[in-house]
Amino acid sequence: MTVRVRLAPSPTGNLHIGTARTAVFNWLYARHRGGKFILRIEDTDRERSRPEYTENILEGLQWLGLTWDEGPYFQSDRLDLYRQAIQTLLDKGLAYYCYCTPEELDALRSEQKPRAVAPRYDNRHRHLTPQEQAAFEAAGRTPVIRFKIEDDRQIEWQDLVRGRVSWQGADLGGDMVIARAAPRGEIGYPLYNLVVVVDDIAMGITDVIRGEDHIGNTPKQILLYEALGATPPNFAHTPLILNSAGQKLSKRDGVTSISDFRAMGYLAPALANYMTLLGWSPPRRDGGTLYP
Repeated sequence: MTVRVRLAPSPTGNLHIGTARTAVFNWLYARHRGGKFILRIEDTDRERSRPEYTENILEGLQWLGLTWDEGPYFQSDRLDLYRQAIQTLLDKGLAYYCYCTPEELDALRSEQKPRAVAPRYDNRHRHLTPQEQAAFEAAGRTPVIRFKIEDDRQIEWQDLVRGRVSWQGADLGGDMVIARAAPRGEIGYPLYNLVVVVDDIAMGITDVIRGEDHIGNTPKQILLYEALGATPPNFAHTPLILNSAGQKLSKRDGVTSISDFRAMGYLAPALANYMTLLGWSPPRRDGGTLYP
């Protein structure tokens, strides 16, 4: 099987050094395995996505020498594909219309907070009758679409970085919204976890290499792969780039974008080499590492 990896940045800001480091790992893995490096622009955040950010991402990757083999693909061009997948889940009985209002969900979270439990949807609209649905529609409510997650389901995967990882369905926050609100009979704007899975299936992605801040998304996505009749890819979750306080590096910490480093005079090979070695050390011949 040909290795196929992808970088899927969101054009809501300039190319961040953390995203660039993920790109380096994916590019190196693809080149080492004789595979393909695919670029996909995840521009489904309509409010924050900007064409100038897309241009910055493309220029930054090219400057670093991280040439892609396919793409760039744009999720905004693939909405019909996502809606077809959602309709498939509805037809299988694995997804359903939920008519809860924001006020009802806020009240649910407020009721859970004093009990010191993690916020979660209680799946109250999973088994609505046609009469109950009609009553909500007559009241002017527009439903989201939720994907069913069984509390007793255990989801496991062998992470290429972290080893065996296991999650319980009950810890995933209840049935997951996969499409925004829209009138009954229509499918609203598809959401992140659903579109990522649909794209990875369609593009034949074999290995997903990304930051460890995505670990919480992985069990949800594995369930979606299975529901859509696909085998999940391999997953590798790399450590994040942290600041001196041990927190995820952000703009508040100073220079974080590749274009800023370029403007400061850093050379592309030097920056790419630094990112490659950030967070790990190559092995020594005696089995140790270069650094203690």
